[in-house]
Amino acid sequence: MTGKNLTKEFVAERDLKMFRMRQAGASHSEIAKRYDLSVSAVSKGIARILERLNRDAALAYPEVLRMELERLDNLQSSVWPLTQFRRESIGDEEVVIEPDMKAIQTVLGIMDRRSKLLGMDVQKVDLNVSGGTDVRHTLAGEELKKVGNVDYRGESMQLLELMQKAGVLEKGVAEKILAEVEDDELEVIDVEPVDEGTEDE
Repeated sequence: MTGKNLTKEFVAERDLKMFRMRQAGASHSEIAKRYDLSVSAVSKGIARILERLNRDAALAYPEVLRMELERLDNLQSSVWPLTQFRRESIGDEEVVIEPDMKAIQTVLGIMDRRSKLLGMDVQKVDLNVSGGTDVRHTLAGEELKKVGNVDYRGESMQLLELMQKAGVLEKGVAEKILAEVEDDELEVIDVEPVDEGTEDE
């Protein structure tokens, strides 16, 4: 069969057979003799298989990553209750049990694994902290002038909500803190009204 008459299916199947022979330890010259090809043709055939495998792996990566993150989330959810103070009934008596240190280490290990999978474990971060630019906005790729004043209250509220969703804070605790902040703001407004007209006089 001449090179012009070879179908794509035949070439793909032959490439796969040559690749498997190479995996089994056969040299390029041995494979070339077996298929009556040049060593260069064998190398190209094996390279085609490797390229296809790499392409398939790249396409499958997001799905594999998602599945791995789900497994880590499920594992962390199952261990998380052991990292908290909890009440258990022993007979007629209710006992407070302290967090399990091994469970805490396990959760920290899971968090570390997740950060590595997401590429969050980068050690070196170059920051230009000279000048008047807020470092957080430099990290976000924004200039402070474009952003305006930083909304510390809004960021704090978002952080509390995030901690509540993550289970770091119990629901009641986060709501209590938010209510206290709102009460404090109302008191400040009632006690110290702002009169803009006095400064102009």
